[in-house]
Amino acid sequence: MSSTDQNVAVVTGARGGIGRVISDRLADAGQHVLAIDVTPVTDDDSHPNRTSVVADITNGSALESVFTEISGKGSITSVVNCAGILRDLRVENTPGQEITLMWQVNVEAMARICHLAVPHMPAGAAIVNIGSVSCRLGRWSTGASMYAATKAGVEAYSRYLACELAARRIRVNALVPGLISVPMSPAMQAVTGGEEASAHHVPMGRYGTCDEIADAVEFLLSDKASYITGTTLVVDGGVTIA
Repeated sequence: MSSTDQNVAVVTGARGGIGRVISDRLADAGQHVLAIDVTPVTDDDSHPNRTSVVADITNGSALESVFTEISGKGSITSVVNCAGILRDLRVENTPGQEITLMWQVNVEAMARICHLAVPHMPAGAAIVNIGSVSCRLGRWSTGASMYAATKAGVEAYSRYLACELAARRIRVNALVPGLISVPMSPAMQAVTGGEEASAHHVPMGRYGTCDEIADAVEFLLSDKASYITGTTLVVDGGVTIA
């Protein structure tokens, strides 16, 4: 990021399955990607157009330091809030600290990233916030109620922020993945039953891929979506209509 006119893309959750593919895709397209994740960096993160940053996005002062480094190094033309966590919290066992953590990561940190990024974003820039199909369903995902509530917050926040930033010609959209083929956490296994058990819920008969989500993100960030803001693009193989 040595050039002051370089286009910078900020991606959180950039070492996860979906986040990693989005980060790679934007870097390959020539943007300089600031890849933020709490997971330590490894050698396979190397890319000439990517700077990997290890940071806890619930730590406001740490994030402020990250964005201070961006200042003067380029315009932020893309933001993808992909970081998120899921906990298996059934109603009889819903500890407050786990609810708080999901809210902090899935909603508060997204809002904080946008707050810090927008001052560096020119007209024509775009934000994509990653939601989840869980907030549109109430079936087959027992234990995901609080996670779904946070992801509903992602969609609501995106709509309101789109209105707030429209006059500055900064677009904001949400993207809702369905069941995507990524390594499942124990919590995801618990609420879905695993890929083999849950694939039959998808009318297209299979899980989606990270590349298919990255395709949709690329579209929403591009000039091809220049008149799209405040909407939610659902990429779920038909789950929500079934």
